[in-house]
Amino acid sequence: MSKYGVWMLERLIIKYCDVGGSSRGMRLFLNEALPAFQEQNPQLAVEEVVRRYRHPMLVALYRNGRSKPICVKNQAPKDIMEHISWLRNSHGRGQEYQVVRSRHLTRSPSVQGQWTVDTFKAELEQENARRLARAAAQTQY
Repeated sequence: MSKYGVWMLERLIIKYCDVGGSSRGMRLFLNEALPAFQEQNPQLAVEEVVRRYRHPMLVALYRNGRSKPICVKNQAPKDIMEHISWLRNSHGRGQEYQVVRSRHLTRSPSVQGQWTVDTFKAELEQENARRLARAAAQTQY
């Protein structure tokens, strides 16, 4: 997507296997649809990487430093083109814009309070002190 007249997607890395069955749709896409896509999008640098015995992936690198990897295992060239169009039209923003107030989500909060690692720390220390005193008393005889 263009923001202030500048395309946010800088590079598209296409990773595929030249012999694997899960990359069949990707190989068809590279032969048939990729040249036309590159003509329509001269601002986009497309890089092809052969990774043997691995599933095909699309990795989009944006100007803001973010990347979005998408696995396109066993997908048809039409579906791969839809993924590439979605990557091209997105800004590359992450999830930092989502505000999370509390990690504990419930309709009825606990009356006793939320559990933490140090919830029973004082009680455990007292119990350990009693055990040590009992062990010291037994060793005196």
